[in-house]
Formats: sequence, C-alpha cells, structure tokens
Amino acid sequence: MTIVRIQDISQTKPVQQMNKMNEILYIINPAGQGGAGTRTWERFRQSWPDPIGPHHVRVTERPGHAREIAAAIEGYGIIVAVGGDGTVGEVMSGIMDRQGAHPRLAIIPGGTGNDIALSLGIRSIEDGVRALREGRARAVDLIRVDGQVEGKPCHRHAFLFGAVGFSSYPMVKPWMKRLLGPRGAYYLGTLLKAFIYQPPQMTIRTEEGVQRGRTWVVVVGNADKSAGGSMCLAPGARIDDGELNITIIPAGQKFKMITRLMPKIASGSHTNAPGISYFPGKWIEIDSEPPALLDLDGDFFGMTPATITVCPRMLEVMTGPVEY
Repeated sequence: MTIVRIQDISQTKPVQQMNKMNEILYIINPAGQGGAGTRTWERFRQSWPDPIGPHHVRVTERPGHAREIAAAIEGYGIIVAVGGDGTVGEVMSGIMDRQGAHPRLAIIPGGTGNDIALSLGIRSIEDGVRALREGRARAVDLIRVDGQVEGKPCHRHAFLFGAVGFSSYPMVKPWMKRLLGPRGAYYLGTLLKAFIYQPPQMTIRTEEGVQRGRTWVVVVGNADKSAGGSMCLAPGARIDDGELNITIIPAGQKFKMITRLMPKIASGSHTNAPGISYFPGKWIEIDSEPPALLDLDGDFFGMTPATITVCPRMLEVMTGPVEY
C-alpha cells in the first residue's frame, strides 16, 4: 500500500473563503440514534442560515450507501456526515476509496455515542456548525483494515480502533445507554458477552515478533478513548502521531477477566496488568482458528485473517474547539 502524506494545516481560514457553498455535500443517515437522524438534520438546518439546495444533500437508504456516495460524488471540497459513528465511518471509508483528491470530512453528530466526533472536539450540533463556519481543519491518521468478507478480501478504514476477538459492542443496546449511561452500558455488555465468549487460537505478527496462543482480544488503537469517552482502550494514543497503539490480551480465567481486568479499561490501567502486551507499531497481521470477527469503531467488518496498517495523516477533518 502506498501512503501519501497530507500536509498539516497550520492556519485557520473560514470555510466560506476556502470553499463555496456548492462544494459542501451533506450525507444524512435518517436512522441514526434509533431514527433521530432526520431530527438532527432539522436542528442543523435551524442553526445554519445559508441556503442548502437539494443537490447538496444525499440521504442514505441502506447500510454501505454512505460509503458509496462519498466514493463516487464529484465537485465537493467538504463532505459532511450527519449521523453517528457508523455513518462517519462509512463516509470516511468512501473518501479513502477515491482515486483522486480527498475532500475534507466534517461531522454533525447524530448517533448514540458519537465517539469519532468527540475525539475531534465535536460535542454537539452547535460544535459541528462552528467547525464548519470557522474552518478548523487537521490532518489525522487512519487505520486501514484488510480482512475477509464472505470469503473474499475486502478493506475498510477506522478512526478510533480496530479490535479482533472479544467485543462487547454487539451486546450494547441504545436502551442500556439511556438507562445506565455509556460506562454502565458497556460494563453490562461486557459481562453478557464474556459469559458466552470462547477465545480463539491466534497467530499475531508485528514489528516486535510473532506471538501464538489463545487470545482474548487484540486492540489496535488510534485514539485513546471510546464508548462515549468512558473507556480508555489505548492510553496515550494520538490521532496524528503516525503510529498505532497495540494491545494484546491473552486468554485467562473468565472470572478474573471480568472482575479484575475489564474494570481497568475505563482508566486505561489494563495495559499495565501482568501478561498484557502494549506497544506502538505501524502494522499487525492476525490469523486465528476459528476465524475471529473484526470490530472497527464499534461496527463489525469481516473476519480474520486480517492486516491492520496505519495511514499517517491521510485525511483532513474539521475539528471543534476542544478535543478530548
């Protein structure tokens, strides 16, 4: 894979000076946050006084549609993802699929966790409007994941993390977040998943060497926090340092994993636990028996074998006033 470095932006210019309004495309997921995507768009329109013509707007109709739109559309300097992390991930991957120049990515958060937006300082619709108005842009790293989907090689990009093996995300439901908050919901999801999870035998290759054995999970982090900011999967990870932060957690007794290790993830202290490997790297190759699921920013994408690679400063994103 050829990695093209994009020069960072050191000066802030208003979007109106850099791009005309007809160069901004909005991709809306109406199903974001249980159907709240349309309401998010309406709130954004109330905060954005400039006219937006129908040819500046695309509404997704199915999973994967946002990626298709972002990959094929021409004539826009900024693509705005209106939705949650799944929508943002699709738009981001679509931008990276393009053969020519990459438009900038902006976010109007309309999901449940909005972790990607939070990592960029976009905590609200108003922050998204402000980022578009003031034109704060930053070149960030991405994670490229090459895996297998229905037996065929496929790839996708992630922003926060890629995980292979254990994942509580499919067990976490919106009602859990509403009742328990992000941290409580992910603790409950972790507990439920841990009871049924059987760690596979993995072969893991990195710049550090080769590891083999039953493995609970491999986490490849680009940003340190997720789960609404309540989980620190990769402490110290930065979105523009050109490196991945790799965590390898071998299989252990389930009771100890649940009661001793998992609670430490909130603070990031799990990486200091005995037997845990935590180190920087630019790539990792993972195979497993049986094949293991790939979790990218909370969405499942394919199976092992997989290769995960950093793409240094590959995408320009519009940022908010304060990043966490």
